[in-house]
Amino acid sequence: MRVRSLEASDTIYDLWNSKSLHFERLEGFKNRYSVRLNKQWRLEFDVEWEVKDKIFKKVTLLEISKHYGD
Repeated sequence: MRVRSLEASDTIYDLWNSKSLHFERLEGFKNRYSVRLNKQWRLEFDVEWEVKDKIFKKVTLLEISKHYGD
């Protein structure tokens, strides 16, 4: 379901406006973001951007990890 949300999004604003995703940039990384799968797990991914308007050029799924590393 979350991957389909990423596929359906054209810009960063599509993800920010969907509060249920809990879309956030991960600290310590320039282009790494995550969305929550549930309260315990999150999907992490890297994003390459088009130059203007924060349009997704390429999204690379990296891993499913425990939220907050617990």
